[in-house]
Amino acid sequence: MMIARTSQPKVNLIHQVGPAIWGIVSFNILRIVTDLTKKDEFWSGGIRIHANGLMISIAICYIITFMWRNGLKKLFSRAHDIPTNIMTEYSICLFQVIVILNPIIFISERLGWIYMGDGFIDYILVNAIYIPLLLLYYTLLRNEVINKSLTDSRVHIEQIKADKLGTDLQLLRSQYHPHFLFNALNTIYFQVDDSNTVAKRSLEQLSELLRYQIYNVDDKVSLDQEITYLTSYIAFQQQRLTERLTVYTDFDDEWEGLAIFPLLFQPLIENAFKYVRGEYKIDISLKRQGEEIIFKVSNTVLEHTVNKQGIPIGGPVKSGSGLTNLIKRLDLLYPDQYILRSKREPQLFSTELIINL
Repeated sequence: MMIARTSQPKVNLIHQVGPAIWGIVSFNILRIVTDLTKKDEFWSGGIRIHANGLMISIAICYIITFMWRNGLKKLFSRAHDIPTNIMTEYSICLFQVIVILNPIIFISERLGWIYMGDGFIDYILVNAIYIPLLLLYYTLLRNEVINKSLTDSRVHIEQIKADKLGTDLQLLRSQYHPHFLFNALNTIYFQVDDSNTVAKRSLEQLSELLRYQIYNVDDKVSLDQEITYLTSYIAFQQQRLTERLTVYTDFDDEWEGLAIFPLLFQPLIENAFKYVRGEYKIDISLKRQGEEIIFKVSNTVLEHTVNKQGIPIGGPVKSGSGLTNLIKRLDLLYPDQYILRSKREPQLFSTELIINL
């Protein structure tokens, strides 16, 4: 029997002990300033009070580190480049330090955990020492996140270059395919008897669809062009299916000024024609809401076929290669700008694609 061995995630020791080290350093610098300037012996006084102060200093550093790491993660995940509004960023950090540091000191003194001999003067000393040190610590954390972000970006760029190289090689291998295909279609077209107008019209439609798919795949097209293609594609698909099939389409008319990368809706429509069963009904709609394009397609299915697949009613649907490729294209063309969801019901399968332009 083979046992799979799972690798444990690496533990970053600096992340774990860094705040403790910074808390110890900060507390000892405070002691140097307060003890030696008063001509007292370093770490003079009760050991319990100093131990409490040291633990509180470490706890403050852990709290602030946790908050700052999460903040930096969100800040750099939203920004495509390194954020440049440094003054605002550090002003927020300063406010956070003051709001966290002073209440903790005040409560600790009231509970008798630490001793603030000179009252207000000691509060000023604590702030004067901890604020610069913690802001320096924030700078170190920030630089760490920047270095990681730049490293991830370089890795991503190298991956894109590798993918592009693979795509270029695939393109070179398949350059002859379109010309061969169109020549073959022309040959078949002229071999069909002139009286067979249905077959000739089907070949003409197929040629137009292929030309659109081959020559318009890389650049954006107007929504009117895409809808014209979808209308032709739906009409072509209807020819090969039973007369029982009913297709309802509802496309908005106002698309002026909007452009989109082509062939994002076609795989979903193709799935609907492929898997339609039961009442043989397909509903397709394409609507505009502000800068959002909302595409919906649904097709009827047989209830028992859904159950035989072992997929819970209304549960997630496994995507095939067509949907997998569609998701890859959406991730590349509209990253974080789209929503794609599917739903199974007893006798209906529906898919919705929302793209924010």
